[in-house]
Amino acid sequence: MKRRARSRKSLTRRPPSIKPRECVLIVCEGAKTEPLYFRALRRKLRLHTVEVEVEGEDCGSAPISVVNYAISLRDTRKESAPRSPLLVPYDAVWCVMDVEAPTPHQSLAAAIDKAGANGLKVALSNPMFEYWYLLHFERTSGLMQRNEDVIKRLREYCGRYKKNDPGFFEVVYPLTSTAIANSEAVLKEKHYGEDLRDCNPSTHVHRVVVHLQQIAQRPGCGATSTRRS
Repeated sequence: MKRRARSRKSLTRRPPSIKPRECVLIVCEGAKTEPLYFRALRRKLRLHTVEVEVEGEDCGSAPISVVNYAISLRDTRKESAPRSPLLVPYDAVWCVMDVEAPTPHQSLAAAIDKAGANGLKVALSNPMFEYWYLLHFERTSGLMQRNEDVIKRLREYCGRYKKNDPGFFEVVYPLTSTAIANSEAVLKEKHYGEDLRDCNPSTHVHRVVVHLQQIAQRPGCGATSTRRS
């Protein structure tokens, strides 16, 4: 009995059934506080560096410098990816920046406009990143006239808090779901939208955290994946 010849269609190589892992770039305004937090979160969620890259030290503290650096890294990765099997273009690029108080960054408006024009996501905190930390302990929407007001309030819960403390992540991480809920509640309560420059206090940092959590929950990726011995 003759074997049936395989059709040309059956000989065509099928596309891979497993979607490549999402690759995210996070560029932070702060040199240490924000990178320390997101690197610790990446480790906690078991997201490897091929999936989430965190940059902070080399981009400068001005918002426009953060955006320019993010664009440069994204474009460099896009150009290099076709030549390397280990690289893929970034699926999303986050710029984590602060408004600052009492005097906002001079380049903030230009940075937000440029980020939007180049398809970057902005996670803005008003007045500063530590407001995200404070939301782990309470839902507060009272005006923070100075950066120091946020730090003072945070120290009511963590008296020894100081910037750039690598161990502080372990203090706040168990309260992440509370912080996300509080952040979203403040935005809803105050009717804050996408532009938080005049919305004190507020933050969109929870959006970055939720994004990373969603990546980690996908099959074969992150903290929910099982390891074979």
